[in-house]
Amino acid sequence: MDFHLVACLAIFTATVVLFIWRKIPMAITAVAGMVLYYLCGCIDAKTALSGFANSNTVMIACMFIVAAGFRRTHFLDSVADMVARLSAGSWTAAMAGYCLLTALLSQFIQSPSAAFVIVSPVVLASCSKMGVSPSKAVFPIGLVAIATCGVLPIGTSATNFATLNGYLEMFDYTVYRFAVWDVALARFPAMVFVLFWCIFAAGKLAPSEPLIPLQQISAGPRDRTEALSPFKEASAVVIFALVSVGLLVSEAVNLPQWAVCMGGAVLMVVCGVLDESEAYRAIPAGMLVLYAGSLATGAALTATGAGDLIGNALAGIGTAIGNDFVFYALFFLVPFVLTQFMNNLALLNIFTPVSIMTAKALGASPLGLCLLVQAAALCAFMTPMATATAPMIMGLGGYDMRSMLKQGILPGLAIWLISSAWATVVFPLWP
Repeated sequence: MDFHLVACLAIFTATVVLFIWRKIPMAITAVAGMVLYYLCGCIDAKTALSGFANSNTVMIACMFIVAAGFRRTHFLDSVADMVARLSAGSWTAAMAGYCLLTALLSQFIQSPSAAFVIVSPVVLASCSKMGVSPSKAVFPIGLVAIATCGVLPIGTSATNFATLNGYLEMFDYTVYRFAVWDVALARFPAMVFVLFWCIFAAGKLAPSEPLIPLQQISAGPRDRTEALSPFKEASAVVIFALVSVGLLVSEAVNLPQWAVCMGGAVLMVVCGVLDESEAYRAIPAGMLVLYAGSLATGAALTATGAGDLIGNALAGIGTAIGNDFVFYALFFLVPFVLTQFMNNLALLNIFTPVSIMTAKALGASPLGLCLLVQAAALCAFMTPMATATAPMIMGLGGYDMRSMLKQGILPGLAIWLISSAWATVVFPLWP
């Protein structure tokens, strides 16, 4: 067997193991893999470093600056106050308001923990006022925060399609392309189900009283900067809105997405919403290094033929199954189970390339497989290892592990089946 092929498979396997092990930062693992691919001759230097000059990498960095400026405004607090007033009275109406608010916040700030931290104090206050146990309300709010996070192409989630297109480019499978709304289209039915479930059904599976002592919310402080002036406040909201709209219409007006995001980032600094140091701090260096380094994996798997080897193996499984729905369901199930125990970014960086390699080997569309992997990796809500939000849910709601599993299994199964069936129809394997 060719040395380059063997080396690539060995490095790829080691990278996967280290992602799961998590004793070494994932960004360091990704960069180490990139260097090893180069040293073993799997890719050249230009290819190895191309991820850092990728337009998608630049776009993501700039969008985080825009989102950081928007986070400094009081717009979100105002929305929270309004929903709290309107939903007082009926507990079902209150839960409907809080679930919708949580889902809305998760679209704007793309952080389940942040959305949960903003809404949960209001929910707990309503529980105290209306005589409802916190254990009946906290898990539904947490489930909405996690399972609906970043569904709509708003803010940093507007770059998800670009990230996936970057993988397609690295695997030289650009006959297919992701559109801005594809991620939202794939996840929207499950999002609607989660909202209805949490408003009307989730409380029935929740314990009547806390099973463990309740804890106070534990989260990082909000930005410790001074309040924005009226001009800066308005500027931040307008800039964020313009960038979000610009990303949606960029293709129609022939304006690159990275230019839209970079323009918004520059305006946030020019208008004084963020100073230079705040803008630099807003850039998620670790995430970008992880992404850029992981792109080298795709390039190496393609260049050495390892990608075709892996893809052909999984394609054989897909052919043996002979049913597109079952095939899609399996691609959702594996990362969904794993994401309860390991980091979702690691899962995305492992299974997105595998999805593309499998589709390429079959000569099929990679869209449905990639979108299902992304949806599955973002459904981490059943164990405290799944996400930073889960331990907060357990503490505020007084849940033990058994209770978390009991409340999470039914909605998890439903999300799995709904997502797989929907993708089979809307993103068919054989378009």
